[in-house]
Amino acid sequence: MRNRILNFPLDIFGILASLLCAIHCLALPILLSISSLAFLDFLANPWIEYSVIIISILIAFYSLLPAYKQHRKITPLIIVLTGFLLIAIGQSEFFIVPEFTFTSGGAICIALAHSINWRILMKSKKK
Repeated sequence: MRNRILNFPLDIFGILASLLCAIHCLALPILLSISSLAFLDFLANPWIEYSVIIISILIAFYSLLPAYKQHRKITPLIIVLTGFLLIAIGQSEFFIVPEFTFTSGGAICIALAHSINWRILMKSKKK
């Protein structure tokens, strides 16, 4: 019971953080091209991006793994791993496709995984 209660805030935080990451990945190139907002270039710093990725991995680890032990549904884990794989591909420089397409898609997958996990936990709580 205690793990179930602790997972809800982590899933909500994971959803919000992932959606903010997707917005960041999509909007930053546009915002940086506007000269009056050029002071936002610190947001493109790789250390900020890596920090957000590490925090997202920790949130997913502490949220999805204990929940999996409760409900035994692997779908959220597969989706979150797909999301992190997309982000890793976006961070690599091997593809011609712009980085933000992979990283935004990965962030949306991570948010989706947290959302599905939360719904599964809510259904199991009602039983």
